[in-house]
Amino acid sequence: MLRDRDKKIIVIALIILLATQTIIFAGISKGSDSAPINIVVKNGTSLYNIANKLKEEDLIYSSHLFVLCSLFYRGKLMAGEYALTKDMSTIEIVRKMGRGERNIYILKIVEGYNMFNVADTVDKSHIMKNTEFLALAKNKGYLRKIGIMSDSIEGYLAPDTYYYSKEIEVDDFIEKIVQRSFKFFAKEDIKKRMEEMGFDMHKTLTLASMIEKEAKLKEEKPLISAVFHNRLNKGMPLDCDPTVIYGTGMFDSPISRSNLNTYTPYNTYSFKGLPKGPICNPDRSSITAALYPARVDYLYFVSKNDGTHVFSKGMKEHNRFVAMYQRGKNTKK
Repeated sequence: MLRDRDKKIIVIALIILLATQTIIFAGISKGSDSAPINIVVKNGTSLYNIANKLKEEDLIYSSHLFVLCSLFYRGKLMAGEYALTKDMSTIEIVRKMGRGERNIYILKIVEGYNMFNVADTVDKSHIMKNTEFLALAKNKGYLRKIGIMSDSIEGYLAPDTYYYSKEIEVDDFIEKIVQRSFKFFAKEDIKKRMEEMGFDMHKTLTLASMIEKEAKLKEEKPLISAVFHNRLNKGMPLDCDPTVIYGTGMFDSPISRSNLNTYTPYNTYSFKGLPKGPICNPDRSSITAALYPARVDYLYFVSKNDGTHVFSKGMKEHNRFVAMYQRGKNTKK
């Protein structure tokens, strides 16, 4: 008969053999195909559901073996989208998911981009189709849900570089970007200044977007803001060409006399006051300029065709600068 000591040795040997065989088996790939298969693991997905999904895609031999191997990471695998291949072993797949080596998509929203530019960027970044983004950007139910009372998301997307991983829904990702803007406007000094000026967030973003499109240099933004504020205070039309362009949607064509004479809710030649809403996504310097215009009495400005503008107080002086710099081109203000 076997002694207790011998029995223990045999049991230990069997355990070691089983563990060794398991490790060897887990280190064998399912095939030789190196074509990537994207697997999306949402937040809260259980280990067995992940394992079963991988088994369905024929990426692993055994769901139980995958769960067992995941114990090396205490069963805590990171959610996200993973590019996996059949020539990866179970151990390699677990390691990749345990380390969170998931697909990351980069979205760069540049200051001055309108929602159509953002839609194209979202598409090129493979986050969602541009048509899907624009549908979401104009969906009033979604807009109200995230706190936007306008009829589009225009102006509310804070310019910055963002990183997206598919464990969260894309509409939640867009909401997080919008919340960046709301957080900025929730600052006490910003709220106080808007109240002093009789502005709200929407009006501020609208004016800031106009400044963003008109100004090439940061230092000119408070001056351009002053022109718009002075004209608003005097009951003068704002005569802002970028608003006209936005209203017509003719972004790639030069502005024409016909455009200036065509009424849209954005044609600031046709009415007094601000347009219907923002025409792009302004950066914080443009927002600050909208709230803190320079203390000057300029009413006009015209481009010098080098990225800068010349400012004037009266029409006579303005016309002289127009003749000097524009030579028959469309005037500014």
